[in-house]
Amino acid sequence: MVSEDQEIQHLIHATFFNSAIGHLPFHELVRMWTLDMQWMNPGSAPAIIDALCQTGWLQDNDGEISPNPSIAQSPPPFGWKPILRSLTDPPVFSAQAPVGEIANDFHDEQKPHVKIVTNREYPPDWAEANIRPLISWISLESGLTQKEVVRRAQRKRRALGPVTLWMALSLVSREQGLDMNVVTELIGEPN
Repeated sequence: MVSEDQEIQHLIHATFFNSAIGHLPFHELVRMWTLDMQWMNPGSAPAIIDALCQTGWLQDNDGEISPNPSIAQSPPPFGWKPILRSLTDPPVFSAQAPVGEIANDFHDEQKPHVKIVTNREYPPDWAEANIRPLISWISLESGLTQKEVVRRAQRKRRALGPVTLWMALSLVSREQGLDMNVVTELIGEPN
């Protein structure tokens, strides 16, 4: 059986471990626990947050809720759901290890590790030379102007993020119900 301390550590880990900033606004935390995770009802979530703040598990800094930096990470098991009776009247938090060790481990693992890569490491886009014929074909087959085809493709790129123009044009083709075999022929194959 899991202790009350472990139950609270599981809750805090599940809530804050994937957060890049390490804190959440009070109302976001209530929304997460009640609507996103469906762990509790909207009436009990604020009371649980307050109880965890009063007992030292969570810290409230002007409505920004963060975990006590001394809490050891305790990933919950697969399919875990908090036991509410252990959260409504939590025990007072007591650090089990030196603050520096755990606090640094907890926050270091939350920081995303991003490797910046320059374009020099990637080959030029092999389909780039075939974009004009693809735009012309989509325009001809769909009845849209070439300008409208490009506008729709750019809108898809803005919505999807790092997507090449030929991929966005392929999506426009698909949206218009055009033959995707012709699209793949027009794009060509990588060298």
